[in-house]
Amino acid sequence: MEIDSITVDTAVSLGNETNAPTCKINLSIKYFKGGKHARMINDTLLRNGVLTPDYLSLSNESLSPVHAVDSFVRRFLSDYREEYGRMYRSDREHAASYNYEYTVKTDVRSNGEDIMTYIASVYINGGGTQGTHQTLALNFNVKTGKMLRLSDIFVPGHEQGLKEAIVEQLYDDYDADNIEELNEKTIFANIDIYAPENFIIGEDDITFIYCENEIACRDMGEIRVTIPISDLKKLIRKDYE
Repeated sequence: MEIDSITVDTAVSLGNETNAPTCKINLSIKYFKGGKHARMINDTLLRNGVLTPDYLSLSNESLSPVHAVDSFVRRFLSDYREEYGRMYRSDREHAASYNYEYTVKTDVRSNGEDIMTYIASVYINGGGTQGTHQTLALNFNVKTGKMLRLSDIFVPGHEQGLKEAIVEQLYDDYDADNIEELNEKTIFANIDIYAPENFIIGEDDITFIYCENEIACRDMGEIRVTIPISDLKKLIRKDYE
């Protein structure tokens, strides 16, 4: 499949003052320019969180990637001017609090002949002292154009076995002997264990991605759990193998 890229580097200020708040947008969005299912995959990408807020999902209109990204940027900056401008006009003393930075960098990885993974690295700072980093991974069967979810890969009733496999791998990764020791590191301390739909299919493994502050404290950063396919054989659907 032929891949092209859309690049955006723009900014808008809420005033002419030297310290006026500014919204900066930096995007590098790869998309599929050619291929049997290019249009279908592009539309899925743009409606599944690669760009947030997900303006495109508010309508059934199908836009080309170039037009969709352009529409997103214009809507994003318009909302910033309206919402942040209103707050800034009533609170000039805290101008820095109304700065906004939004960055998205994307990449495409191929796993053999049929599977492709689209990875978006996102950084958002809405005027706070510390921004948020996120990784979003979407997997596609390029022969069908379908996005793959856990239920497409694993057998019905896989949930418990997959959770156990993830926890066992976390024990090894974080030198823990039991769930209590993981909890002491803040991992799954206050939430139930689960397998995320955010994952990367490798040739011989699957990597589950938990973004920062998702299952542990922010200081733990992003947590990735990589499990060999060989350890998940009993859970994988026959038609996926």
